[in-house]
Amino acid sequence: MTNWYYGIVEDRNDPLRVGRVRVRVHGVHTDNKQFISTPDLPWSQVIMPSSSASLSGFGHSHGLVEGTSVFGMYRDDDMQDFIVFGSIMGISQKGYKETPSGEIVNRSVDAGFNDPRRATASEYDGTLDGLNPPTGKRPNSLSLALDTSPQLPESIELKYDGTENTITEPTSKTTPYYPLSDYYDESDLNRFARAGGVYDIRDNLPEGFKLKLEELYQPTVWKEETGRKSLYPFNKVHHTESGHMIEMDDSVGAERLAVQHRSGTFVEIHRDGSEVHQIVNDHVKVTAKDDKVYIGGNADVVVESGNVNIEIRQGNVDLNVLKGNVTETISEGNVTSTITKGNLTGTIGGTTDVTSEGKITITGNSTTEIISDTTVTGTLHVTGAQTNASTITADGDIKTKVGVGPSLGTHTHLDTAGLGPGKTTKPIS
Repeated sequence: MTNWYYGIVEDRNDPLRVGRVRVRVHGVHTDNKQFISTPDLPWSQVIMPSSSASLSGFGHSHGLVEGTSVFGMYRDDDMQDFIVFGSIMGISQKGYKETPSGEIVNRSVDAGFNDPRRATASEYDGTLDGLNPPTGKRPNSLSLALDTSPQLPESIELKYDGTENTITEPTSKTTPYYPLSDYYDESDLNRFARAGGVYDIRDNLPEGFKLKLEELYQPTVWKEETGRKSLYPFNKVHHTESGHMIEMDDSVGAERLAVQHRSGTFVEIHRDGSEVHQIVNDHVKVTAKDDKVYIGGNADVVVESGNVNIEIRQGNVDLNVLKGNVTETISEGNVTSTITKGNLTGTIGGTTDVTSEGKITITGNSTTEIISDTTVTGTLHVTGAQTNASTITADGDIKTKVGVGPSLGTHTHLDTAGLGPGKTTKPIS
């Protein structure tokens, strides 16, 4: 008799936390839990690949779940010490077995060779997998339930108005959960690895930004130009239970790398090296030392809703425009810059235009100095004293208010009384 067997994983909640699983083995165990329920199955070790050290926290854990088909062998003659060598993909069916008469028996948490997890841990009480089953007592029971197990999101709502994006978790607990009901009658290989996945989360970009991408990539249709033209079997996909996904696509002409969080946040590198990074909620970046950014083309920053605050706690701000213009237009909102210690220095080789619909206020604790010819179109109102180190030239009259005469230190004027030109101490009325 051969010592190699297939089986179904029914529990992975190893109390020793060394990665063991409980396996119901075909040809050895029955599906009737009256004879052997899931908590009575022995724990089986899982062989890891040589790429995992499996020592002192180094390496990685296996990805087996309840319902996974595995292959392995017994290490003892009593057939109690099963060891798992690997998992097997197939095409999952709604039923889990066929009777001699040809009847298909549907999957059930009350039968073996199925995912036995229930909606909550309390629902195990009084069942064949509980602590006190109808047939007697046992020292242990199942405790891992669907409410504490990862599940795919029911829906994701993405907004681009500055408000919170939300993930809706599944409310109905379909049992058995694995295999997923929407994967019945098709390959267990991930749909994205079979070039059948839908990238709606990644393609749901704000319209304005999508137009920028269209200008960049020159596509006829945005979705056709993202580079996602995977071909089986070249897209290597790692998809987790809660919805995280990593893609390494080697499809010729569509080579990509992509990492996506279940919330919709993702980073994707396209075939030409271009990168798209979407963050569906807050973004926090901390750089402990220097940060340098070089952009060979244009840079566009759009703030949809909210304020922009720039705070320099110590140091200078240098803005150098070697060729071109600096244009600042504020339609609605504020731009606030706070420099606690240091200077604000800007060097512009072209023209600087500042346009404001409201009042512009410049406040300084020291002297405000403008080193340049200055033209004021409109009324100039000076509330304090005004001093001039050079000549004042006016195309029109220089006036004072009624009853307030000018005070001049010295002046020279023509004598209109026939006495000849000379200096006087008072002006002639």
